[in-house]
Amino acid sequence: MRTLQYYDKIGLLKPSEKTESGYRLYTTEDWETLQQILYFKKLDFPLKTIKEIIHSPSYDREAALNIEREMLLNRKEQLDRMIETIDKTLRHMKGEIAMSNKEKFAGFDFSKNDYEEEARRRWGDEAVDRSNETIERLFRCREK
Repeated sequence: MRTLQYYDKIGLLKPSEKTESGYRLYTTEDWETLQQILYFKKLDFPLKTIKEIIHSPSYDREAALNIEREMLLNRKEQLDRMIETIDKTLRHMKGEIAMSNKEKFAGFDFSKNDYEEEARRRWGDEAVDRSNETIERLFRCREK
């Protein structure tokens, strides 16, 4: 599997042993580490961050699994809200129900912006806060 070769190459998941002919041999613990890596990947963690986490002296597999579970449950809830919003939008399009602008965006999480941290570094907190307030004000005005 090329993925395992790549993980070995970057030091993310080294096999416990290699045969004389170069075959990688993985233990049960190695497979458990791979499982952990795949959960983190599914949660959109970059490989560099995953490597830092799982190789940290304070790494606790059980705690990590509990955190990943919570994150996946949150993602599931968000996806359920988005599906519900799509269903409502389809009913709205057919004229079966009326939807407010707020309801049209109920499935989206605007509480975090992946680029906000970078924007704050570049332009400062005041500019970003002002921009966020303007967007919120516009959204509220369109709601009326």
